[in-house]
Amino acid sequence: MLEMILYGVGFFLITLGIQAFLHKVRKNGNKGDLAIWTGMVTTITICTLGIFLKNISFLAAVVGFVIADEIGKKMGWHD
Repeated sequence: MLEMILYGVGFFLITLGIQAFLHKVRKNGNKGDLAIWTGMVTTITICTLGIFLKNISFLAAVVGFVIADEIGKKMGWHD
């Protein structure tokens, strides 16, 4: 259970950090088709990685990522 919490919180914090960093570095250019660490493709990648590694904790990672991704959208860091 602790591992799942760590995965969820870890991916949440990493996602927010990367999106905020890219928003500042790319001068508000982390939008559209060239956005990095956002959207459905990243979610599918995390899910696929969890399936290949047979690690159920990646489910918590997906939840943490999706929540942080929505926060990033609301903050205007990406589309």
